[in-house]
Amino acid sequence: MSDALIRSRDGIVGQWRAPTAIPDQLDLEDSSNLDRWSPWVRAAIIDAEMVSRLGFTLEDATMNPRHMAVWHLEVPTPAGGNAPAPTYKPLILMARPTQDIFEAQLTLVNNYAELRGDRQSEILAQIGGGMAFLSSIAQLHPDRTPHTLELLAAVLRLALFVHLRLKQGLACRRPLEYSPQIQPMIATPAHGALPSGHAAEAFAAALVLWNVMRAEARPGYDSADWRTQLLRLASRIAVNRTVAGVHFPVDSAAGAVLGLTLGHYLVKRCSGATGYRAWRFEGPKYPEDADFTWHDLYDVTAENLSSMQGASAYSVEYAANDQVIDPQHKSYVLTWLWDKAKAEWT
Repeated sequence: MSDALIRSRDGIVGQWRAPTAIPDQLDLEDSSNLDRWSPWVRAAIIDAEMVSRLGFTLEDATMNPRHMAVWHLEVPTPAGGNAPAPTYKPLILMARPTQDIFEAQLTLVNNYAELRGDRQSEILAQIGGGMAFLSSIAQLHPDRTPHTLELLAAVLRLALFVHLRLKQGLACRRPLEYSPQIQPMIATPAHGALPSGHAAEAFAAALVLWNVMRAEARPGYDSADWRTQLLRLASRIAVNRTVAGVHFPVDSAAGAVLGLTLGHYLVKRCSGATGYRAWRFEGPKYPEDADFTWHDLYDVTAENLSSMQGASAYSVEYAANDQVIDPQHKSYVLTWLWDKAKAEWT
C-alpha cells in the first residue's frame, strides 16, 4: 500500500503551490477536540483525569497499619501561573480482616464448591469481566452505545487501578493458601484476595450504567427494577468467584463497598455534582461466619450505601458530611464523556 500511495502522489501532485487558505488553530483545552481523537487516545486522557486525582496512604489517623486509605485530590486552578495548592479529601478507607476471620471463612468457601458444576459456564465467561452480562440487561452495543461502552471501560480501569493498589497494600492471602482442599476450578490470580476486583468492577459498572441510563429522565429507567437487576448481577459475578474457590465472602463485601463508593464518586465527578460520600470498610469487624449479601450494604430505595450500626458495623460512612467538590474544579473531559453517553439513552 505504501508503494501504491507513493506512485499515486507522483502521478497527480503536480508542481508545489503554497495553500491559499489554511484552517484556524484549534481552541486550547476545549472539549470539542475530544471528538477528533481516537478512542484509545481519549482513554489515556480520561485515565489521566481520574487517576491524577487519587492518592493512597497505608495508615489512618490512629497510625494503624491495617488500614489503607484512598483520597480524592482537589486541585484549584492557580492565578498568574503560580503553583496550585491541592488538598486531599477522604474517599475510602479499608482495613484488613484478621487471620481468624479468613480461617473461619474457609468453611463457606468449601460449601460454595458444591455449586461449581452449576456455575461453571458463568465463571469461565466472567474471568475477563462481565460486560456481556451487563449487555443482557441494558441494550449495550458498539453501534448503538459507543460512548456508554467507553464510559464503562473507564469505570473498569478506575476500579482496576484502585483495587490493585489496595490489594498490594493489604496483602491478603487467597483461600487455597490456607487449605489444600480448596482446589479452585480456575487458576488463582497472582495478586491479593481483598478487595475482590471482580466485585469492585462489577458493582462500580452496574451503578454507573444505571445512573447514565436514567440521566435523561426517559420513562422507566429510573425504576428500582433496573438498578436491582444490575446490582443482583454484580453480586452474582462476585459470588461466582467464591464458588470458583479464589475468593472469600469477605473479599466480595470489601470489593462491593469499594465498587459502590467509586461508582458514586465517578458519577458525581462526571455529572458536575458538588460532592460525594466517603466510605470505610472495617475488615476486623466482619463477622467470621457472615456470607456476602449485597443488600446489607446498599439501600436500593435510598440509592446509597447503608451505614451499619453497632459494634459489628463493618461498612460505615467515613466522614460526617459529603465531601465537597468545588464546581470550578470539575473535569470537562469527564463531563464530555458523560454527556455523550447519556444522550444514547433518550
